[in-house]
Amino acid sequence: MEKIKVLIVENELLIAQDLKARLEEHQFEVTAIHTSGEDALTEIDINMPDLILMDIHLDGDLDGIETTEQITRRYDIPVIYLSDHVDKHTVDRAKHTFPANYLSKPYKSSDLLRALELAFINAKRQNSRNRPSKLSDRIFIRTDNQAVEMIRYSDILYLEAERAYCCVVTDKAKHVLSSNMRKVFDQFESPDFIKVHRSFIININRITGIEGNLIKLGDKYTVQMSSKYKDALIGKIHTVK
Repeated sequence: MEKIKVLIVENELLIAQDLKARLEEHQFEVTAIHTSGEDALTEIDINMPDLILMDIHLDGDLDGIETTEQITRRYDIPVIYLSDHVDKHTVDRAKHTFPANYLSKPYKSSDLLRALELAFINAKRQNSRNRPSKLSDRIFIRTDNQAVEMIRYSDILYLEAERAYCCVVTDKAKHVLSSNMRKVFDQFESPDFIKVHRSFIININRITGIEGNLIKLGDKYTVQMSSKYKDALIGKIHTVK
């Protein structure tokens, strides 16, 4: 059975390491530990978890509640708060992010594991109910105010960020959209696209080769891969040695 992947966002590393050990004892997979909300958001782009354990007090400019607000706008990932902040104002702020659970420190391992399992089960059930009925193998791109063009996901090679714009590149055309790459990608409903650089999201099914940090796509395109995203990409492809 595939392990449930958990991201830990906790600014006290000793607590985070203890959490990691507890979870791994019970066959959960900890994808990463981060102490700031900013790093957690970047991590999710690289390695999507099934669940997130979120402390409210974090390093960086974002606290746990602000980080969760950004997560819930972009993804359908259940968040469980782990915090010693139990004042009414903090709890009320947390409630507005609709967490899967809120556990006050110190907590029992049994309560933590039960919260994780219930959050995962409920999320799977909700996702199956909300599965979209619209076409899932293609998108429609607005080419002007009066027209849209259909593009299959399988025809898309990559997305490229160009300042406030996003280019959707196929073998035959390059479509420039007046939204940023993050906003365009959030509307995709295909699991076959992965971020490999701050400026590139690629279709892993269209990779024809990798040379160092260059990824070949289709017959004539190459994009740059950042070392930060390399492991996530390698984990998505099957390499025979």
